[in-house]
Amino acid sequence: MLSNSISFIAAAALAAQASAFPSLMPRATADTAAFSFLQRAAQLSSAAYTGCTGTAFDVTITKQIYDAATNAKGFVGYSTEKKKISVVMKGSTTEQDILNDIDTTLTTPSLSGVTFPSGAQIMKGISSPWSAVHDTIISEVKTLIEKYPEYTLESTGHSLGGSLTLISYVALASNFPEKEITSNAMAAFPIGNSDWATYAGSFNGTLNRGNNVDDGVPNMYIQFPYDFVHYGTEYYSSGTEMTCVKCSGERDTSCSAGNGQYSVTPGHFSSFGVELGAAGCGSLL
Repeated sequence: MLSNSISFIAAAALAAQASAFPSLMPRATADTAAFSFLQRAAQLSSAAYTGCTGTAFDVTITKQIYDAATNAKGFVGYSTEKKKISVVMKGSTTEQDILNDIDTTLTTPSLSGVTFPSGAQIMKGISSPWSAVHDTIISEVKTLIEKYPEYTLESTGHSLGGSLTLISYVALASNFPEKEITSNAMAAFPIGNSDWATYAGSFNGTLNRGNNVDDGVPNMYIQFPYDFVHYGTEYYSSGTEMTCVKCSGERDTSCSAGNGQYSVTPGHFSSFGVELGAAGCGSLL
């Protein structure tokens, strides 16, 4: 389980008073069909916490990702079952991870294969760890594309890993524009300004945000003085297929925007029926 002392340190470090959010409306609609692929994303995200090596559910791991200075961790692999090349990033478990979580200084990343427009900025706590492993990930994905040219691309992760998934989507889509890509950012906080969100949301791929009932992390950094902006399509669930809904816009009160939670809350440690860090590396259900 991830509900350990580090998680509660993170909660204390990240907690702040939430202000009133304007222009919020309940608009979500039931979408039980989305539950299975989001549950799989949660399982892979859990595997990153577990430290799976040879396999993680249906993914064969070909490259472990690690940078000592930023503690960026994850893995790259492929799924013959899903015909996907996978990039999975780990969430917060260490003091360095927490420092990444709270480093909101805005910066413009410099990444091979990516051209950032003027004004698009993201928080240093995401830019630094991703930049440290970007070239390694892109190189491994390129190798796997050469081996499995018909496979599509995917990326996922939970919490800090989910927020790293938000930049992985841009990095992969920019470097491999000919490939279909789906990124599932689980329990992610927003990472950048409105110019960044507009840019990141312009790619011809699929970016989903999978959030759990009563998780406050997706509500972080959205108000003054940060004013960070989400992008992609939010899905929201209490852990069962029947409760899975597709949210409308970035601030749907039927979803995270209306749960009244902020920062690390008990709802953060489950995702689409998966207890993070406790799902092992085994077969999919």
